[in-house]
Amino acid sequence: MQEAEELIVEALSSYGIPPAASRNLILRARKRSGLGDRPADWVRLAEGPLLSEIQNIIPVFTGGGAYAEAIERIKAMARRQAPAPREEAPRAVRRVNLADAAERERLLTELAREEGALGVALIKSGRAEMRFPGASQGLPRLLFAAHQLIARRRGYRVAYLVVKEAQVFLRPLGEYVVAVVTKRDANLGRVLTRLAELSAEGGQE
Repeated sequence: MQEAEELIVEALSSYGIPPAASRNLILRARKRSGLGDRPADWVRLAEGPLLSEIQNIIPVFTGGGAYAEAIERIKAMARRQAPAPREEAPRAVRRVNLADAAERERLLTELAREEGALGVALIKSGRAEMRFPGASQGLPRLLFAAHQLIARRRGYRVAYLVVKEAQVFLRPLGEYVVAVVTKRDANLGRVLTRLAELSAEGGQE
């Protein structure tokens, strides 16, 4: 969507990123994400995959200022293009009762079978239940600290980070944080959608 791309390119120019470099970052993020070309897809791109690409070259970039304003304008475009409520398909929701040990086990097993998954964890206050071969004992604390850092900046549904040769996804769910670590070439859009569909039983997010 040309208008959304131009808004982002213009915003990034205020941080000293040339238009050509911005378009390369956008192209790389879109290829890796598998997201479409609707305004809603551009919002998800800007808040996740593209933000990570920018932070690879500007580590202190937080996505505020002109960049946040561009996202708000794209969100407004998405609202204008949204179908009427009666035509809107309900978003798939997978309710999980994380107070139930058997259901936690089932969720971990399902996510660990996702294509490209290296490991998964359910973390509560730094303690974790994991399906993560070879992971260090300190990994849950690092993942939980990443969740706390992101949550302090802004509320989020699914966070996406790039770490060396892996992708890290975080999904707050009630008292837990669901963490999924995949290979870099795993289907980003599929994992984002899968985690976004999860909802803690009782309506806790």
